[in-house]
Amino acid sequence: MTLIKKHRVRTKKTLVDTLPEMLLAALANHEDFIVTYETDPETKKRSLYIMSGSLVSPEMLASLKAEIERKKEEGSTIVSRDWK
Repeated sequence: MTLIKKHRVRTKKTLVDTLPEMLLAALANHEDFIVTYETDPETKKRSLYIMSGSLVSPEMLASLKAEIERKKEEGSTIVSRDWK
């Protein structure tokens, strides 16, 4: 008798599927949610960072908002909404 092993096929979630879930979880937990990237100056390889948690102080947020205002002509944008 030959036994045939069945392997579970794991469906790996794409980043497009993962991002909304992470964002909703961060909002539900009253956490910050940051998406950014960096380019390695030597290899030119880009890395994407998606972070959540208690990350941004009120002072840091004020500084970021001011920086966006200064760079609006360069295309920087900010969207804010009332949140309950």
